[in-house]
Amino acid sequence: MNRRNTAFTLIELLVVIAIIAILAAILFPVFAQAKAAAKTTQALSSMKQIGTGIQLYLGDSDDVYMPRRVAVNNPNGSLKGELSWKQLAYPYIKNQALFTDPVNPKSKLPDDASDPLLRASWGQEVVGPVLARGYAFFDAPWLLSKSWGATTITQTAVENVAGTLVIAEHKRAWVDTGPWLDWNRDDWDPITTTIGDYPWGGKKWDEKAMILIFHDSHAKRAAHTAICGKNDEQNMWGYTRNQLSNFGGLGDVTWVDTYCVTMPAAVK
Repeated sequence: MNRRNTAFTLIELLVVIAIIAILAAILFPVFAQAKAAAKTTQALSSMKQIGTGIQLYLGDSDDVYMPRRVAVNNPNGSLKGELSWKQLAYPYIKNQALFTDPVNPKSKLPDDASDPLLRASWGQEVVGPVLARGYAFFDAPWLLSKSWGATTITQTAVENVAGTLVIAEHKRAWVDTGPWLDWNRDDWDPITTTIGDYPWGGKKWDEKAMILIFHDSHAKRAAHTAICGKNDEQNMWGYTRNQLSNFGGLGDVTWVDTYCVTMPAAVK
């Protein structure tokens, strides 16, 4: 009785390899997209938890927001360092990882309040937990209250808490931000430049959108054009774009709209 030859022929082996290669070409991009989506979801979840931590801080501070940074002095009165809004909110969050965006490439670097080399260059030191850059505090009580004398803002003083942002994604070293910052200036960053890399957002959605935290603590993705809004409507920064030439008690503050005016066409 003849034994049957069960070995693969060369043609059969090549066919199997070709099928595996085709399947891999189909599935690998899907896996990559799923991984990117998972990281984006993680970033959104982290910002929601940061928003909750800010609410807890407000509960202990009579509804007054923390400053973007506060000076910490030595016993002799000289400046020792600064605590950022993140470090002030940290006791209510207690998770350094939440401040590290898994997508934003600049989150591998510390922010300006947490960078020992930067602080040392100013004769200071890091005085709080070391936290990554990536999320910035919109600290503009004068804009939201329409009064130059305003130095703090309460949550109840914000007209539209669900539609006005308080935290935005970005790549700069600074812990604070605002719509008056140009899209393309790299000199805002004392640690690394942002030439050729949009400073706004967290390297998500081709940089056409970013995640925001609003004054009511919820977080969501918003397109840059939606953040700027339309004329005769209050935008997510808390102002109406075509009313800046006579903005309440502030006078002509059209320069505030720099973020929207200098936005590249590629992200609109």
